[in-house]
Amino acid sequence: MHANAVAFEAVIADLHRQAPDAVVCLGDIVMRGPQPKECVDMLRALNPLAVVRGNFDHRFTRWPPPGWAPKTHKEELRLRDFTYTSARLPEADQVWLANLPVDACLSIEGHSIELYHAAPGSLHQYIWPWAPIEELQQMRTHAQTDLVLFGHMHNPFIRSAKGLTVANVGSVGLPFDGDNRAGYVIIDFDKTDTAIQIRRVAYDIEAAIQIAHACGMPDIDLFEHALHHADYPYE
Repeated sequence: MHANAVAFEAVIADLHRQAPDAVVCLGDIVMRGPQPKECVDMLRALNPLAVVRGNFDHRFTRWPPPGWAPKTHKEELRLRDFTYTSARLPEADQVWLANLPVDACLSIEGHSIELYHAAPGSLHQYIWPWAPIEELQQMRTHAQTDLVLFGHMHNPFIRSAKGLTVANVGSVGLPFDGDNRAGYVIIDFDKTDTAIQIRRVAYDIEAAIQIAHACGMPDIDLFEHALHHADYPYE
C-alpha cells in the first residue's frame, strides 16, 4: 500500500465485489505515501489471515540508528519520509508493524503456500519476472510447497517452475510497471486446481495527490510522478 489509502480503498471495494474467503498482505504498508494510519486501520479491519513485514515496515520501525545522519540524496528523502510517517502513525501501530513476522506458511485446500515480502531470508532481494527457473525454485524452503507469493517488486507476474508456482502480487499504492492502476492478485483453489488472476483497479490518483498536499507530505513531486507514470522516481 505504501500509505496510499485512496488506492487501498479502491482495492477494498473491488475485494468486496470479488468476495474472497481470506486476505493476506505481503508488507510495505507504510512510507512513501500520505496516509499510513489510514492504511494500517483499513488493513486490520479486513482481519487478514496473514500479514508479513515489508522492507519499509522494517526500516521504519528500526531506523534511523542513534547518531545517524543522511549522506546521500536518497537517504535525505528517506529521513523526511521517516519523520513524516512517525508524526502520523501512533506508537501502538508502530509496535504492531515492528512485530510482524517476516514470512508465513499456509495450508489451503491441500496446497502448501509460503508468503514473503521479497524472498526467503531477505526483505530486499529482487526476483525479476525473467529470473531463471532455478532461481524461482529457491523461493521455497519446504519441498512440499507448491505456491509462493511475494511482493517488493511492484511488478506483478506469475511463473511456473517445475511444479512450483511463483506469483508476485504487485503493488496497491505504488505500481512501477507502467500501469498506474492499483494491483493485487486473487487466487482460486479447487482441490488440486489453482487459478491466479492479476487484477488492476483504477482509482482517483488526483485525490491521492490532493491528500498528500493537504497533509504536508514531503517530496510530493516524486509521489505525484510515481502515481501518474507508475515508474520509480526515488534515485
